[in-house]
Amino acid sequence: MKVGRLIGACALGFFFFLFVAIDLVLFGVIPLNSVLVTLLPLIGLLLVAVIGVVSSRGGGAAPAEQPPAPPAPAA
Repeated sequence: MKVGRLIGACALGFFFFLFVAIDLVLFGVIPLNSVLVTLLPLIGLLLVAVIGVVSSRGGGAAPAEQPPAPPAPAA
């Protein structure tokens, strides 16, 4: 994964988890003065960074082998 894509993905993870924290506060699930409001965006940033690094090193699945082509008919 390129560094620019990793930074962009981390920013998206940060903002996604920030909005999740804001929603949890607005719906009354957690209080505003909870430490979870601060930790959720940081968890999102780190989680997306780890997923991005792991997925870039994975290399993907091996391509499936294609069956051999049938021989050409003799003329």
